[in-house]
This record gives sequence, structure tokens and C-alpha cells, in this order.
Amino acid sequence: MSIRVRLFIMLLLFIILPYFLSVILIYVNSKSSIEERDLAKSREELQESGTDLEHYAEEMVRLPYRLFNMPEVQQVLEHGMLEESTEHIRAFENSVGTYAATRPDIRQLRFYFQQDQQSMTVYQANVSAPKPAPGYLDESPFKALYDSEEAYMLEAPHVLENDNNVAIVPESDNTMVLPIHHKITDVLSGEFLGFLTTDVEVSSFAPLLDAVTREAGTKVLLVNDSGRIMYSKDSEQLGERLDEVDIAASDDHLVLQEELGDPLAGWKLIKITSKDALFRDARDTAWTNVWLGIIVVVLGIVLILVISRIFTKPVITLSERVRSIEGGQMDVGLKMDRQDEIGHLAAHMQEMLDRINSHIAREYKLELEVKESQLRLLKSQVNPHFLFNALQSIGAVALRSNDQEVYKLLVSLSKMMRYALQADQLVPVQEELAYIDAYVTLQKERFGADLSVSIEVEEAIQAYRIPSMLLQPLVENYFKHSFEQKRDKSSFLLKGTLKDRSLVFQAISHGPSVSRARLELLQKEEAGGTGLRNIAERLRLHYGDAAGFHVDNLDGRGFRVTICIPIEEQGGR
Repeated sequence: MSIRVRLFIMLLLFIILPYFLSVILIYVNSKSSIEERDLAKSREELQESGTDLEHYAEEMVRLPYRLFNMPEVQQVLEHGMLEESTEHIRAFENSVGTYAATRPDIRQLRFYFQQDQQSMTVYQANVSAPKPAPGYLDESPFKALYDSEEAYMLEAPHVLENDNNVAIVPESDNTMVLPIHHKITDVLSGEFLGFLTTDVEVSSFAPLLDAVTREAGTKVLLVNDSGRIMYSKDSEQLGERLDEVDIAASDDHLVLQEELGDPLAGWKLIKITSKDALFRDARDTAWTNVWLGIIVVVLGIVLILVISRIFTKPVITLSERVRSIEGGQMDVGLKMDRQDEIGHLAAHMQEMLDRINSHIAREYKLELEVKESQLRLLKSQVNPHFLFNALQSIGAVALRSNDQEVYKLLVSLSKMMRYALQADQLVPVQEELAYIDAYVTLQKERFGADLSVSIEVEEAIQAYRIPSMLLQPLVENYFKHSFEQKRDKSSFLLKGTLKDRSLVFQAISHGPSVSRARLELLQKEEAGGTGLRNIAERLRLHYGDAAGFHVDNLDGRGFRVTICIPIEEQGGR
């Protein structure tokens, strides 16, 4: 790990991480504190707003009773509109108009008189003419209120309706109203006299809920005992049934509920606060700290770059030069024009490198001399052994005949002798096969033409180069250890293939096998003739551990030698 990386790690561990951890902790604690404070404040505000709503609703429920107690109103309710004189009707209209004008939150009043089944509308202190309403009691929600023991009923909010179809109500009025229906009865007899519907503007609830709606990202809902929304700033929600899933507390918002009492028993005041808006200030503060931290990080990086430029660049340069030595480049200059500790270190390392180069050169020359001596020794071991057999074959032919065959054999022998002089060189596989063919020709003259010797080497590999006289000892071993023991039951096959980027040669001698004990010694290279040992030694000299040499029996039916030569180690074809 470089010094520069260590400096970055120190900056990360001792400055950046502690700073950002502190920012996160402050943000989390701020969120928790803000949430607790907002919850306590919101509960208090909900209670206050709920109390204000209860008082307002109670006022709106009790307000019509003042109207019912007026003599002119009570007389019309008891006798009906049609039975009263014009003077009484005018007094009734004046009282009702004055009543409506004193309450701007009342958008519309609708009367139903049971005595003569007439209805009348009061719109913003304007009184309409009465109209017949014979089926009024059969309409909803009046039938339900008539059959119940309750004196009033609150209907779900909706757009102002002109139920009596009177001219004083404009069609363009789309005010959202909360209808309050009162059942009017005679106090003494309990006789049903009619209905009064008071359409209260929903917007009149807004001032009562200012305390809980003034915060950004806050939504307040007023829900009745049937689960319908009675108040919301979103007019499309009014009258709709509340989905409890939508208001369940989640990671996105906080939800508080306040149960209301009479005359709104069973109603709920619900406050939904967006956490995004609630924690905006804390988040903005956290982001400010984050940007400050980024500035600190940038300054720290600049500081590290300056320090590394001044102090670590010479070390890094020296390290890169030393690392190039690992790749085998030994002519690297390590000396620096510095008089400090790094300069002294570079000078001493340069002296060490020069001594190492001197030792390597000397050892390399010694190793080359040793390998050349080994090759010369192997060649000297192979040639006399082969020449003895070749001369023996020529002598046998000379004893049997006195013709041109002797000349052909001498030609083959001369070719073999010239090829044998290349024992320390790489030759194409086809030249090695030509050498083997000449050798087999001599052996056929020696033992007869019925020898069973086959050469099956793929044409595709014959251009590849291998050490000369690598395969011939395998053929020679066949004649020495197999054919001479069982001439009539032995055969030899030399196969050559390309497999997994390697040249694979197999010499298979069908005939006698070696014992298990001798096979183990051969596999350990602790036994065997000159030929097999030479092959193993030459493979190691040319290819090291990349080449393969293996001997094994054929289940009592012969003997097999396998040679594997890697193509990539040959330097091309």
C-alpha cells in the first residue's frame, strides 16, 4: 500500500468519517426532536380546534331555535303559509331575512311547512315565494329524520343545491355547504310542523382550523361518524368516504386524530403532516453541513496531493523503478540527484543492482556451458550406440548378398549420420520421421520385410519443430526390447496428434510388457536404457516442466511411451 493511499485512508478515518457521522447523528437527533415537539404541539392544537368546532356546531344547531321562538315565525309554522294574511307573511319574511343576514356563514335556508305542504327558500336574505312540496317527507334525508327521535341531522357537504328551483338562487353558485336539517315540532303537543335546512358554508370552518393548517405540508380532515369527509381544503374529497389506508401513519407522513364530543359525537378531526415538509429545515441544515464537509474533503485532498508531491513523489518514482526490475528489466537507473535519505537509498540500491547483474551474467554463462556439455554428452552417448547397430545391420546384409542393396543401405546410413550431427538442434517433425524411416529401412534389411512398424503422424503437425533424434530412440527400443523377444507376435505404432495446444506422440509396442516393479522405476527415472533417459533429459533441458514424459504397460499386451511438447514454448513453427 503506497504512502499516498495511506494518507487518503488517514483523511477518511480521522476527518471525513467522523465529520459525516456527526452530521448524520445531528440530523437523526434533530428529526426525533422535531417529531416529538411537533406531535405535542399538534395534539394541543387539535384539542383546541376540536373544542372550537364543537362550540361552533353547537351554536349552529341551537341557532334556529331562536328563529322558531319568534311569534311571527311560530304562527306561520303552525298555520301554514296559505292560511296567513299578507301582513303576517311579510312579518315572517322580514324576521327570516334579518336572521339570515346576521349570519354570513349561512348560505341558504329552506323551509318546509307541513300544514299546507309548502316549501320556501331564503338565499342571502332574499326570500322566495312558497311552492307546493307534496312529496317532501319521502325525500332523503328528511324521511330518516322524520322517523327518528333526533331533532336535527348533519348531512355530508355538497355543492349548493336549488331544490325548490327558485329564481333567487343563481346557477353559477358552486359553494360547498354543510346542510343542517332541523325537525320542527310543537313544544307542547309534539305535533310535527315542518323542516328547516340551514346550508352552512364549509369555508366557515377554515378560521376554526387555522391553528392546525397554517404549517406547510399539513392537511386537516373532519370526518363524521359514518366515515364521510365533512371538511377538507380539497373540495373533491367532501362527502367521500375516508379510506383508512390512505391516512395510516407511514414513512411519508404523521397522522394525529382527535375524537369530538356533542353535538359532533363520533366525529374525528384528523391532521396529516408531511414528514418532508416537517423535516425540511433539519434536512436543509444537514445538507449545508454536507456541503461544508465536501469542501473540507476537497481541501484535504488538495493538501494530500501537495504533501505527496513534495514528500512521496521521489519514493513513488523509486518504487516504480524497482517494480520494473520484477518484470526482468535489469538495466534500470536508480540513482537520483538528491542529497537526502531517499537519494542515499537510491545510490545503495543501484550498487546492489549492479552486483546482482554481474552475478546473473556469470551464472547465465555457466548454465549455458553446462547445458551445452550435457547435449554434447547425450549426443556422444547416442551416436556410438546407433552406429554399432547400423554397422551390424550392414554386415549382416553383406554376408547374405552381394548386390546393390548394400549401396542403398550405405546411403541410408550416411543420411542418418548427417542427421545425427543435429542432435542439439530443433528440426521439423517431418525430418525426424524421415530419419526414422531410414532407420526402419535398415532394420527391415536386417530382420526381414515383414516387420510390423506403422507411423501415423498427422500432416498438420509435421511442420512443427522438435529436438532432433527425440523420437528415434523409441523405435530403437522396440527392436531391442520387444521385437527380438517375440518377433512373430510384436508390432510397433508411432502416433502423433495435436491436442490442447500440445504435440502428443505415443510409441506403442505390442508384445511383452515390463514388470510392475521395473515400470515404477522407469516412471521415477531410476531405471531404463540410454534411449529413454536421453529423451527425458532432453525434454527437461528444452522445455523444463512444461513438457510431459510418461511410460506405462498395456495390460500385459505391450508397452507405451507418451511425450507431450507444448506449442507455445517452441517459438513458432
